[in-house]
Amino acid sequence: MRVTVLGANGMLGSDVVKVLEALGHEVKPLTRKDVDLTDPRTINDCRWLAKKNADWVVNCTAYTAVDKAEEEPEIAFDVNEEGVLNLCGKLSGGPRLIHISTDFVFDGSATAPYIETDETNPLGVYGQSKLAGEHYAEAMLDDPIIFRTSWLFGPAGKSFPLTMINAHNAGRTLRVVGDQVGCPTYTVDLATAIASAIEERLAPGVYHACGTEAMSWHEFAERTLSNYKGEAVTLEKISTADYPTPAKRPAYSVMSNEKLSAAGINPWRPVDSAVEEFVERLRRMGTVAQHSIQPKL
Repeated sequence: MRVTVLGANGMLGSDVVKVLEALGHEVKPLTRKDVDLTDPRTINDCRWLAKKNADWVVNCTAYTAVDKAEEEPEIAFDVNEEGVLNLCGKLSGGPRLIHISTDFVFDGSATAPYIETDETNPLGVYGQSKLAGEHYAEAMLDDPIIFRTSWLFGPAGKSFPLTMINAHNAGRTLRVVGDQVGCPTYTVDLATAIASAIEERLAPGVYHACGTEAMSWHEFAERTLSNYKGEAVTLEKISTADYPTPAKRPAYSVMSNEKLSAAGINPWRPVDSAVEEFVERLRRMGTVAQHSIQPKL
């Protein structure tokens, strides 16, 4: 397949490119320098978004600064809503789109894993802007695929586990929220799901595509640092009220992958296995030290 990947230098996009290339697909990686989705002129001029040059387009671009979005909503909506509108205008009648969305379209009031047909009710600007992008993709294209994912982590960008490792290595006291629950998702696993969707010509629609283990940020941090240090790590657990942020987070954003699994796509490995590979890649890249120091806990 000929696949154009937008946001190809980002945390997810870089792994999407690697996975697709390893499978033998013809991949055209594009960054914002190549195509700016907020500028229709660069989209219209891009031949790699035309049907004769691409069978699929994977949109990994997004404004993801959840807290900053509350301060600059116009920028978040420019990227996450208007950017999708502009892209879909180019793709109509052309390559199929796989668009990445988020668990933040839900308000976190559920008590069982969210399914694709559950009511959406985003709590903040980031989730609102991503949901608006979903709506444009569904309204403007005949056969889009929308993957909602959650708690994404990979070595090619900022992520929660990398933040925890860096804070540990700086000797900082770590107090981590324990009353928000979600599903950590490794970029390689999501990239594999995307590749499978392309190869299997997945039916259009919204799909939840995330790790299968639900846990709190506190548990995720402990498991990350335990893997990094090679021994058990215990951190102080705090509540959301103890760590106020500009954007309100869903308390429960666990999503069910049942629909995607029923289509034969189930690449999700255990969190500990994903974190082990993640840490090893960070070390090979020189992003983190080979040996940790004792934190001041």
